[in-house]
Amino acid sequence: MLAVAGLVLLAVVVVGAVLAVDALRARGALEATATDLARLREQVADPAGQDAEATLASAQRHARTARDHTDGPLWALAGRVPGVGANTRAVQEVARSVDELTHRALPSLVEVTSVVDPSVLAPVDGRVDVAPLAAVADRVARADEAVRAAHRRVAAVGTDGLVGPVADAARRLRDELASVAVDTGTASRAAALLPSMLGSDGPRDYLVLVQNEAEPRATGGIPGAVLRLRADDGRVQVLEQRRGGDLAGFAEPVVALTPVEQDLFGPRLATDMRDVTFTPDFVRSAQIAREVWSRDTGVDVDGVLSVDPETLALVLRVTGPVTLDDGTTLTGDDAVRVLLNDVYVRMTDPRDQDAFFAETAAAVFARVVAGSSDPAGVMDALAEAARRGRLMVWSAHDDEQALLRGTVLSGELAGRVGDRPVVGLFLNDGTQGKVGYYLDADVSVDDVRCLDDGAQRFVIRAGYTFAPPDGITELPWYVVGDGSVVEPGLLRTNLLLYLPTGARMEHLEVDGRPAQVHAQVHDGLSVGALTWTFEPGARRTIEVQVVTGPDAPGPVLVRGTPLASGFDRVSAVSSCRDRG
Repeated sequence: MLAVAGLVLLAVVVVGAVLAVDALRARGALEATATDLARLREQVADPAGQDAEATLASAQRHARTARDHTDGPLWALAGRVPGVGANTRAVQEVARSVDELTHRALPSLVEVTSVVDPSVLAPVDGRVDVAPLAAVADRVARADEAVRAAHRRVAAVGTDGLVGPVADAARRLRDELASVAVDTGTASRAAALLPSMLGSDGPRDYLVLVQNEAEPRATGGIPGAVLRLRADDGRVQVLEQRRGGDLAGFAEPVVALTPVEQDLFGPRLATDMRDVTFTPDFVRSAQIAREVWSRDTGVDVDGVLSVDPETLALVLRVTGPVTLDDGTTLTGDDAVRVLLNDVYVRMTDPRDQDAFFAETAAAVFARVVAGSSDPAGVMDALAEAARRGRLMVWSAHDDEQALLRGTVLSGELAGRVGDRPVVGLFLNDGTQGKVGYYLDADVSVDDVRCLDDGAQRFVIRAGYTFAPPDGITELPWYVVGDGSVVEPGLLRTNLLLYLPTGARMEHLEVDGRPAQVHAQVHDGLSVGALTWTFEPGARRTIEVQVVTGPDAPGPVLVRGTPLASGFDRVSAVSSCRDRG
């Protein structure tokens, strides 16, 4: 009996040793796979001069090694042993998922990289050849679904109770796959959207709202200029441009407003093109803008885009300066200042100011569609503008809007994005001037803590400083206002505080003192509204303690009104996402 027991013990030791060696090799292979995936993401995003095929082959080798070292009868037996079974099954599931991903989904993604390369999609003589992109749209969609399936499988592997090295490898691959899924999702949407939106199936007309942050509105500023574009088989041209003030004065709202919209924004939200951006929901703004245009011109457009001077500046930093009809040269360094301030001091007629604004937007757009020596740089500039909420897109076609929903381009009102709670801090100017150019903001997310039920408690601190130059009252009335709302030189603004979905406010201070706000519920989100009047040099603050629901453990995102000063949004690290 002792001999049998000794043999059994020896067998257990040998099996344990074999499994331990296999596990170490599998962990190393999985870590190497994660490194390969990170490198592959960079190469797919910027394929010029990069050997993505070699990186893919390396990822396939490492993934297959990980799977080979976590397969077989010994691993199947170990998966049933109490105490070690969870670790065993977790490693096996991760290895299988990544092996299938690298051999089934990623090869087709790498193969179509050359088609979605910005240099291939760049406009040539005002036209984008979208046929190659349309041809691979289905393959990109299948690759995206495979990536998402792999991510779901790996994310479902609980890390509770796993030994440190195994848990670390699983988390790293989970996070890397999440990043890959974001990229493939973007590529899939682009391949599905661009051909039709650029007129591959027939001409498309779009409005472009050029938001002017010198007079802040929730999503940026007043649409001081409006362009109408036409896209036809990849060729895009500006058909006409109008002043926002020419699209105003409707006796009744052009769409039915809800009681909450009437309360928070007033009827001008739907009677004046310059005020359609009162709402922080760009989807709603775009729908109203489309109807305003239709009522005034009789033309129904297929979608609405929004840009601002910072978007134009980002593009000009890549394309180089643009010269306007009056000889003015705009660069990426001075475009914001010239468009949002200098023009109002230099020109006395508001019509001339708005025409200058519209001409600049049209000139920069023409530069983009004509082609650039750095097409990837232009795409990066536009992507940066979208991430900062300064470039937004809405489609009147339901199937296309469904693909835009939830992306950085959508500008939709949301209290949560995935598992990220979203706080909104939006401004609507009440001065009726252009002194919003001198308003700056600083916002922080502090004291983030994870509660026992998985909810988060955090504090939002926001400060707004009005710092106009000396002699502000001597500037033209179009800058400081006509005195009908506030005395010239002062600034008045409404602040809207939106809480995340399912969140509650525990404490609020305004200018360092406990305060109350006008409360509403807008599209299911709790809103607090207040009005501030600033004297030159004044600073106003708001501090709010928020507790989220348990289903939003991700990093806190603060979405704010983009300002001329550069402020747009803030993010904070989650205390709950990796809990347990």
